[in-house]
Amino acid sequence: MVINMTHKKISNRLLVTLSVTAAALAMLIVVMALNPPAPAGSIYSNMYIHGLPVGGLTTDEAAAALMQHFQPALDGLEITFTHQGQVIAQRTFKDFNVLFDFSGAIETAIDYSNEANLPARISRLLGRARKINEPPNLRIDQARIEAQINSIISELQVQPVNAGLVYESGQITIKPESQGLAVNTSDTLEQLQQIITQLTSGTIEMQASPLSPQYTASDLAFAISSLGTFSTAIAPNEDGPRVRNIGRAAGRVHNQMLFPGETLSASGLMGAHLPGSDYEAAIVLVRGEPVNDIGGGICQVVTTLYNAVLLAELEVVQRHNHSVRVSYAEYGFDATIAGDYYDLKFKNNTGYPILITSLLRENALEVTIYGHEARPTNRSLQFSSIRVDVISPEPYKEVVDQNLAPGERVITLESQLGYRYEVFKHVFIDGREVEMVKINTSSYRPLQGIISVGREE
Repeated sequence: MVINMTHKKISNRLLVTLSVTAAALAMLIVVMALNPPAPAGSIYSNMYIHGLPVGGLTTDEAAAALMQHFQPALDGLEITFTHQGQVIAQRTFKDFNVLFDFSGAIETAIDYSNEANLPARISRLLGRARKINEPPNLRIDQARIEAQINSIISELQVQPVNAGLVYESGQITIKPESQGLAVNTSDTLEQLQQIITQLTSGTIEMQASPLSPQYTASDLAFAISSLGTFSTAIAPNEDGPRVRNIGRAAGRVHNQMLFPGETLSASGLMGAHLPGSDYEAAIVLVRGEPVNDIGGGICQVVTTLYNAVLLAELEVVQRHNHSVRVSYAEYGFDATIAGDYYDLKFKNNTGYPILITSLLRENALEVTIYGHEARPTNRSLQFSSIRVDVISPEPYKEVVDQNLAPGERVITLESQLGYRYEVFKHVFIDGREVEMVKINTSSYRPLQGIISVGREE
């Protein structure tokens, strides 16, 4: 019998290979059993991100730990803003709300913790450290940056001031203009972005350029004349909150400049007449009835201003009449303001700046509009109001007054008819009327009177 020894040797080699393979498979089964993938959201126990141990933490816990460790150093980095060597402001990264974002590194850690391949599992089983140094991203709060930059720029930037006219001691003088300073916002933001991305402290030199006003003193060197002046009466010896309110409102109108094309709002100029303002309670007309309310007297200033505007022939943009006639103006020539819905607005439609003065004189309020008189000297104006409708009031309303004797009757509020008026401007050349223009239509509601009666016996 002949035995093939070569075949016998190959069989033994195969047997060894199978044995090794079986051992490896057995080890793999043991590794797989002893080291399953980490639970979702959990990081491998021997994991480090930028040298900080994060093993066993959830993603949220790891993010919090990293921020707590690294963010304070970023928050403390300082940025100095200068102009021509002078420090304008100082801010820190915290002021701009610049934050580290470690989500990329944490995601890498989670991915490694959950890898199911054999090398990763063996490495985790042996407890080998895993170090991740993936650079963090930055979370930029653009709204906070813009707000901070605007605040810093406001400390340096100066708006130019136009030359102006000022009425003092009966004379009109010219107040000179002043230059402004405009900051290059885009350049400042660009420098800031570079410092932030470099994660370092730094200095930003703010670039600024002169800003010229629109009107200079030379633009006001024209012959100044009264374009329109009007006064309304204040009762002799009248004093108290109403007159004080007139004085306050008139003071806010006085020395107001209005440049060509600009519109003035009387309500915006005089301010809100509400509790907490510096106006006092005084008699006003509310739905035609006199009541004590904050700001009584302001409308006399508005009415006086309106008539001066008519005489100056400025463009009336918005105007409202009272609900009933007021004592200081004829029908159609009054104006009122209320809240944000009733206002007197007018536009400077001349080619020159105008100055408004408002002065309390003896028993009168006088408003004058000064500017350049371009109208011909042989041209004159007159205004008229025409009644076009009459509205009867409701019968007198009777109100019991315990202070009156039985059967006694006293009229405590006179009833008034309601009217509708149209106001016209008449233009004369050399004393001859050449034009008639309707200015407004004003409706005044009738006022129901009140009779106080004594109580019945």
